[in-house]
Amino acid sequence: MRILLIEDNERLVRALEQGFSEEGIAVVHAPTAAAALEQSRGASLDAIVLDLGLPDMDGMVLLERLRGERLHIPVLVLTARDAIESRVAALDAGADDYVIKPFEFAELLARLRALTRRAGGPRWAAVAEGEVTLDDEFGVRHGEVRVVLTPREHALLAYLLRRRFEVVPRIDILREVFGYSHDPGTNAIDVHLAHLRRKLADLPIALDTVRGAGFRARVTEA
Repeated sequence: MRILLIEDNERLVRALEQGFSEEGIAVVHAPTAAAALEQSRGASLDAIVLDLGLPDMDGMVLLERLRGERLHIPVLVLTARDAIESRVAALDAGADDYVIKPFEFAELLARLRALTRRAGGPRWAAVAEGEVTLDDEFGVRHGEVRVVLTPREHALLAYLLRRRFEVVPRIDILREVFGYSHDPGTNAIDVHLAHLRRKLADLPIALDTVRGAGFRARVTEA
């Protein structure tokens, strides 16, 4: 695995670089947003770990810039901002996970590995129903229309489509798409589904919330 670490705290950077190195993970370090933008262009990366408190640009703005440049690798936000509003805003801007400082390295590592597994998950098998197809570049296509998703949105849609004849319980999605072994009370599923519904408005895909039971994906055109 090769990650881009966007963090300006030198002590934390050294600790993370050592920890990741011991796990066989290569780290590209960017202490500023400007350096991060430069490093992300044309680089072969598996994930990004992003601090929001950067010296030259707010990390949320950087996240929007990265997604605006069609960078679709997983982004894990690592920050001291613990307000729920910050978490929702980060997910809205395209983050795939959100870890609050201080943190345990083992949890950060597990979250990062889960993200990269799930980002690659849709490549394990094609997902197609009628003229609706998910591709391995984080896109969903219907005829000539193609919509680009974030890695987490892509993984969520792929999981629901593979189980499209079922009502999928929330806990299954939290475990298989978000990497949680229990329900932490997060609204991440609802936030990502809201994003997906907006993006898929012109495609024949319905994402239903079945009250008290879970969620279901339906292709509304054969």
